[in-house]
Amino acid sequence: MKRILPLLLLLATPATAWSAFEPVFAGARPTGMAGAFVAVADDAEASFLNPGGTPRVGHLALTSYYTRLFGMKELAQVAFSAVTPTGLGHFGLFYHGMGSALYREGVLGLSYGRSIGRRFHAGLTLRRLSLSIKNYEGASALAMDAGILLDLPYDLRLGTMAHAVGRFSETGPAAENPRIIQAGLSRTGDRLTVSIQFDRHPRYGYTTRVGQEFRLAGSVTIRAGLSTDPSLFYVGLGLEKGRVKTDYALSSHALLGITHRFSLSMEFG
Repeated sequence: MKRILPLLLLLATPATAWSAFEPVFAGARPTGMAGAFVAVADDAEASFLNPGGTPRVGHLALTSYYTRLFGMKELAQVAFSAVTPTGLGHFGLFYHGMGSALYREGVLGLSYGRSIGRRFHAGLTLRRLSLSIKNYEGASALAMDAGILLDLPYDLRLGTMAHAVGRFSETGPAAENPRIIQAGLSRTGDRLTVSIQFDRHPRYGYTTRVGQEFRLAGSVTIRAGLSTDPSLFYVGLGLEKGRVKTDYALSSHALLGITHRFSLSMEFG
């Protein structure tokens, strides 16, 4: 209980609830790469993390995700993402939810991506965010994000993502929605993907993320990553059987401890 109370008091303070409308990466695969995913974005997670990457998804793809942040059941987090190709472009749908009866936040979104030529891919995401804190007034917001992915020579990819470039409605005392800019560069070879990403937050400055993904065999992948401010280390493991993939990631916080994350993904068609 002593471990839980400080965090719950922090979350229940209206002045700090501003952070609830900041984007977070959800999914064991992106987490295993420290969130350095904006220039990778080639699966169902792209619908939220960079809609510009959704045109790289060739079939209907679904991903589910679960974790208890720092091992606390009060901070259980679930997420679902889907991307499907159509003749008009690639459409995505996602939901992220976290918390309990005391504190709960949720994000429901739609995304659309389309290729312009062979190398340039762009997309938009519309997010509806909600926040409820017991005995306090809730908050909600509607925002639009924009992302691009550019294929470069030598197997390089450049990705950028701008969160809350459009803010249409905000209600409640905590409904500020920060404009966060992310830019990254990745390179994928036969078995190794390496990615670096820089995030700029209007209040907290810059965060650097570095991640790698290495395919040991046809069905086994290992991942690792680092992020700064705060300094966190991540590792991950992926197992693949046909069109079904299971992913695991572990992150460690110096004060709050370890978080285990799990994802299950499937492709159809």
